[in-house]
Amino acid sequence: MKALQYSFFLLMFLGGTFLSLKAQTVPEDSVVHRNVTVEREYRPVIQDAGKINSLPYFIEPKVVKMNPNYTTDFSKPLNVDQNIHYLSSAELTYNKKKNKEGFARLGIGTGFNSLADFAFPLFKKPDMKLDFILSHYGLFNSKAHSTTQAGLAFDKKFRTLDFYAGISGSHEWFKYYGDFFNGSNMALDLTDEASLLQSYPPNYMDGGYASSMQYLINDPSLFSVDELLHMPAHNTIWRMNAYAGIASSPTTDNLRYSVDVGYNLFNARLGMTEQQLDLKAVFDTELFDNRFGVIVGSQNQFYSTKNDELTDVLKNYYVFSLNPYYSIERENWDLRLGVKSSFSFAHGRGFSPSPDVYFEWRAVPRFLSVYAGVTGDYQINTLNRMYAENCFLNPDVSVDDTYTPVDFYAGVKLKPVTGLLLDAYIQYKIINNQYFYVNKECELTGSLSLPYGSMVYTNRFDVVYSNATQLRVGGRISYNYHNKFNVQFSAAYNNWNVADFNYAWHKPAFEADFSTNVRITPELNVYGNVYLAGKRYAKIGDVVVAPMDAKVDINLGASYAVREWLSAFLRVNNLINSKYEQWHGYEAQGFNVMGGVSFNF
Repeated sequence: MKALQYSFFLLMFLGGTFLSLKAQTVPEDSVVHRNVTVEREYRPVIQDAGKINSLPYFIEPKVVKMNPNYTTDFSKPLNVDQNIHYLSSAELTYNKKKNKEGFARLGIGTGFNSLADFAFPLFKKPDMKLDFILSHYGLFNSKAHSTTQAGLAFDKKFRTLDFYAGISGSHEWFKYYGDFFNGSNMALDLTDEASLLQSYPPNYMDGGYASSMQYLINDPSLFSVDELLHMPAHNTIWRMNAYAGIASSPTTDNLRYSVDVGYNLFNARLGMTEQQLDLKAVFDTELFDNRFGVIVGSQNQFYSTKNDELTDVLKNYYVFSLNPYYSIERENWDLRLGVKSSFSFAHGRGFSPSPDVYFEWRAVPRFLSVYAGVTGDYQINTLNRMYAENCFLNPDVSVDDTYTPVDFYAGVKLKPVTGLLLDAYIQYKIINNQYFYVNKECELTGSLSLPYGSMVYTNRFDVVYSNATQLRVGGRISYNYHNKFNVQFSAAYNNWNVADFNYAWHKPAFEADFSTNVRITPELNVYGNVYLAGKRYAKIGDVVVAPMDAKVDINLGASYAVREWLSAFLRVNNLINSKYEQWHGYEAQGFNVMGGVSFNF
């Protein structure tokens, strides 16, 4: 708690120091106008299990376009769902010459951290391009986690439309390194048989070794300690994504449209194979000096497995979505009136409607606007989605879809000077069938009475469900000065009201994120990030509530352009060696240092 308090005071002090710098007004240019467009699209939608995110979070289906992103923000916070400190595609360096289109980066760090990035346009013309992207992030120690992905992205512009297509694949490998717990939330060391013999009598140790597949099924749920000792220690996931689509030219005033088709393949070595075929079409046209549009989508999930015992875990099913809307766009205000409807066949809710209403009033154009809206969502919890959120799910777990009939939000945005944006919002959601992660339980074989019961809570995760409401109050302050200095501070408070539990398991009540990027000289750039999340709680059985320490993650780094085509970087992650848990039993990677070089060619 003291570490959280000290870090919070440090965060506030740094935020106040940087924001106290005088904001200078500069002539408006095309970059400023593009920024205003982005800000108008802001929605206070926060990923429930993730860090603060001020951008809209789109639910599947979506087209995954793997375009090289030479951003000016080299600092990226620790990913909360994995144990790797990711980095963005490029750091602040010299302005690259036009003939230098390729990018490569190599890095290595303590704890056997490694990274590699490569991006190159295989073909590039004013109206057509083909890009190749490769990235790898790895941690190879007792908390091993590695991801490698590669892809091709194609884009062709015609006179009245744009055609795009792409394909990508990824490999993920990780260890189940988390703790096991008994019924009193005491960690068990399954690698120390002498210690286990003191806790469990011999007849709890007998029973032979279970096959890796036997553990995956819900029934039978009885296991010996020997069987738990020989559970699979790691898992491998393969993913593939392919997409193609067409979209009308952005300058089109009459009929605007886009049609996307996508295919996703998910395959877990321990578990099932999931295939998704998604189709999404958007049509928008003028009607009575306003705009009328409709969004139509079809999502199809197909499942297979080599293990007969898992054939009944998930069944094929299909979801059709329809979203007609009518929008009015005026000089100082916008209004959107629509309704969303999802129809699920063979699984989940048959019919899930929700409103789609948004209003924004630019009270002082380009300086002050007020917005409000009420919408909803039907979230398809595919295996691909859930394993991306928590890769330590037990392979026999299928997560039911989540229905949010009401998602109300309102806020105010203020831009007093160029580069400075302030945003405050309130959000209230009514959620049906909200899922929460809990450590999967199993029962030990044996006939004797144990001090803390015969239940063991493993380092794989199951989910429990409840209807819930979430009240969220938050804000964001960001400032950018001529791409030489930028700073942002976001904070949010969550008030969960869960019908069937006393806590929203694994979800923090308070989150804050501070990051800054400063170009000291044309060659030297420094950056920093502080992420805080309040205390969370985990569920152990039906009685025990396990407190989880607050998250305090501080990262610092620098990059230096040695030549126009070469730069070096150094990054210090988890500066205070915080021992918080990502999920209950999974301690985050501690203090580590990474360094490397980047090339432009």
